[in-house]
Amino acid sequence: MIFLSICIIFVTIAIVVLRKAGVLYPFSKGFAMATGISLLTVACLAQNYTQSLIPVANDGIAISNQIAYWIIGEDGWSHDLFLNTFKLSIFFTGIIIILYPVILVAESKFSSKALCSLR
Repeated sequence: MIFLSICIIFVTIAIVVLRKAGVLYPFSKGFAMATGISLLTVACLAQNYTQSLIPVANDGIAISNQIAYWIIGEDGWSHDLFLNTFKLSIFFTGIIIILYPVILVAESKFSSKALCSLR
């Protein structure tokens, strides 16, 4: 939960900074950053899950990378928890990827209407 909060704060600050810098379509670019973070998260959770399936690699079950540790935490490690967290991550990443073009189109239409009204 802390990882999600930090990512939301980071993306929000990035959008504000991009907007103040006068970058075209700052919200879409911030959303693209969120997509990149989400894809990195999926990769880390996938690696953690597949690593947990190899009993020789660890003495028992363990978290194999820091990002997975930030997401999963300290309590209740199991193969099912790792798999469910990975699946949930895939689901949210899919939603973000699907929403990106919608947000880009909406932002470009809103920006073009704002520019037309200024003329």
